[in-house]
Amino acid sequence: MSTARTTIGAIMVAVVLLGASSALQSTVVALRAGILGFSDTTIGLIISAYFLGFIVGSFLVVSFIRSVGYVRTFAALAALAAAAVLAHTIVQLPLAWFAFRAVHGFALAGVLVVVESWLNGCSSTYNRGRVLSVYSLVYLAAMGGGQPLLGVFSVSGFEIFAVVSMLMSLSLIPISLVQVTGTPEVDREPVRPARTFRRSPLAAIGVFISGATTEALWGLAPRYAQQIHLSEAAIGSFMLAISLGALALQWPLGWFSDRHDRRYAILIATGAAAVAAAVFAGSGAGPHVFALAFLLGAFVMPLYSLCIALMNDELTPGEMVGAASALVLFYGIGSAIGPYMASLAMSAFGRGGLFLYLSILLGAFFLYSLARMQLVPRLPRRHRERYHSYPRTTFAAFDLLRKRGARRGSASGTDADTDTG
Repeated sequence: MSTARTTIGAIMVAVVLLGASSALQSTVVALRAGILGFSDTTIGLIISAYFLGFIVGSFLVVSFIRSVGYVRTFAALAALAAAAVLAHTIVQLPLAWFAFRAVHGFALAGVLVVVESWLNGCSSTYNRGRVLSVYSLVYLAAMGGGQPLLGVFSVSGFEIFAVVSMLMSLSLIPISLVQVTGTPEVDREPVRPARTFRRSPLAAIGVFISGATTEALWGLAPRYAQQIHLSEAAIGSFMLAISLGALALQWPLGWFSDRHDRRYAILIATGAAAVAAAVFAGSGAGPHVFALAFLLGAFVMPLYSLCIALMNDELTPGEMVGAASALVLFYGIGSAIGPYMASLAMSAFGRGGLFLYLSILLGAFFLYSLARMQLVPRLPRRHRERYHSYPRTTFAAFDLLRKRGARRGSASGTDADTDTG
C-alpha cells in the first residue's frame, strides 16, 4: 500500500508540473503571437493545431508504450514537448508555430496516457473514484497555478519559454527517480462514435460543445486580455480567475446533479455561462472582467464532467470505458474547431467576438437541452454513478471507472443503442 501511495504521489507531482507547463505555454503562445502581429484567425489556427496533435497522440501512443514501456515513453515524449516549446523562440513564423503546437499536443497526449494508465494500475477498487477526482482537480489547479509566472517573466523575452520548458522537463524527475509500482495494461477500445451518440445524444453533443467553448475560452482569453491592454501580470491573474471559477463550482454542480435530473444541472451551467458570456461581449475593459472570467470558468468548465456523468448514467462502468475513445474524440473535434471559429468571430466583431461566439454556442445548446427534455421527460436509469470531476485529457482516464473484474466492451442488442438523454 505504501508503495502504491508513493507511486500515486510521484505521479501527482508530475501532473502538477505537466499542467502548469502546458497551460502556461498556451497562454504564452497566444500573447507572443499577438506581439508578433499574427492575426486573430492565425492565432486561432495555431491554438487549434494543438488539439489536432492531441487527438492523434492519444490514439497512437499505445503502440509506443507496448514497444518500449512506460518510463521510456514518458521520457521521450516529455523531451519532445520541451523541445517544441523552445522551438517557438527560434522560428517565429505562423506555419512553424502551427507545427510546433501540433507536436506539443501529440507529445502531451502521450504523456497523459502514460500518467492515467499508471494511476489506474496502482489504484484499487476502493479508491479509484477518489484518485480520478483528485487527479482531475490537481491538473485543473495546476493549469491556473502556473499563470502568475507571467508577472515574473515577460512574454516578449526568451525566459518565459525557458521556464515552460523547464517545468516540462522537471516532470521527468518524480517518474524516473521514485520507486514506482504497478504494471497496467494499456488497452484502447474501438472507437464507436455512432453507438455512443445513440446512448445519450445530449451528453455526446454536450461533450462536443464543451470542447468548442472551453478551449476557445482558455486559448483566446489571453488574446482578449492583451487587446484590452491588461499588463502581463494582470493577464496571469485573469487566467487564474478562470481556473479558480472552475474549481469553485465543480463540486456544488456535481452535488446538485447527483440529487436531481442531471439535465437540470446542465441547463443551469449552460444558461448561466451563456448569460455571463453575453454580458462579457457587451462590456468594456475594467475590473469587472476578472469577476466575469471567474463566472465563465465556474459554469463553462464543469460542463464536460456533467455531460460525462449523464452519459455514465446510461452505461455500466465497463461500457463507459468502451465509450471513452468516442467521447475523447467528440471533445477533441470540438476543441480543434472551437478556437478557430472563435478567432473568426474576433476578426469580424472585435475582441468581444470571443464572448459573442461563446454566448451563441452555449445559448443554442441550452435551447437544444430544453428540447431534449421535452422529448424525453424522464430518463430511465440503468445505472447511477456518483458525479466525479473528469479530466479533459485522454481515454485512459476512464479506466479509473472500471471495477476489478468488470467485463470489457459494450452491451449488445438493441438496448445498447437506446436513445435516452
